[in-house]
Amino acid sequence: MNTSKFSIMAFGSILGTGGFALASKAFLPFLVIPLTWVLVFFFSLFSAIFLVKLVLHPGIVKTELKHPLLGNFYALQPISAVILAILCWNIIPSFIDLGLLVYGAGLILALAIYLPYHFFSNIKITLDQLHGGWFITPVATILVTNAVLLYPVSAVSMVFALLFFGIGAVLFLLILGMLFFRLVSHTLPTVELAPTNYILLAPIGILIVDFMKISNSAGTLLKMNLSPLGALGGATLWGFGIWAIGVNLLFFRRYLKSGFQFNISWWSYVFPTAAFTLGTASLSNFFSPFKTISLFLYVCLTAVFIIVLLGSLKQILNSKKGRSVAGAS
Repeated sequence: MNTSKFSIMAFGSILGTGGFALASKAFLPFLVIPLTWVLVFFFSLFSAIFLVKLVLHPGIVKTELKHPLLGNFYALQPISAVILAILCWNIIPSFIDLGLLVYGAGLILALAIYLPYHFFSNIKITLDQLHGGWFITPVATILVTNAVLLYPVSAVSMVFALLFFGIGAVLFLLILGMLFFRLVSHTLPTVELAPTNYILLAPIGILIVDFMKISNSAGTLLKMNLSPLGALGGATLWGFGIWAIGVNLLFFRRYLKSGFQFNISWWSYVFPTAAFTLGTASLSNFFSPFKTISLFLYVCLTAVFIIVLLGSLKQILNSKKGRSVAGAS
């Protein structure tokens, strides 16, 4: 295997499947445990391959990390560790989940500081280089908040949770503004980057969950009932998510007309759908209509997951057949 060609985008499949597993907890809980162990295997495999690439081809990794199109996707590896930490906490609370969380959070914080610094100081970003993949770093940081608040509430845990929440929430707003400007003043991203437009839905969904968890945890510490505030904030953001889905469905239709074919970046459709499903479900305790809506979203998520999974398997099989034919000739 030529490890130099291993794509960091492969971790998008870990993230997408992990999101599907988390959403399944409320609807098809029997899927959670087997999916978690499958993800542990593939996360370990992909991480080992990436480590070999890092050791044998450090120049390639350095070039990719500093690239304005590819660099933001490097957060997919540690964010996969964080989502695995959440899944492991749900089924086998132990040192495994904590280890994954500490590793993922540390690397995410480092990338959240380094990548903006690099883009600010070393290169000139053009509008063509702005895309939805820039949301991955905010997604990673606010997912850490979600994971930290799974553990017993304390002043220390709240400080760490709010640290990552503050970074992610503000970066989300800043990047949202930049991408909105790009879309209204420039051409749409190329077909290859089309799925990244949909990543916008991921921070929206996770922020809704974070609003709920922060209000609950802060209420516990302050001995006040702050949950309704979290629900109101989350429900308001949920409305923006519906707008984002509508716009992206129109984008998808437009891209299909220009020869939009399946590729590994289609995993960008899975996790954002899962995140918004989880956010919607978290609101159902306060607003009963969200129970039905979250069920509908889960059905949509399942369909998207199956389509992307089958497309990925087909692509892998076709690439193996292509290598076999090339080798025979």
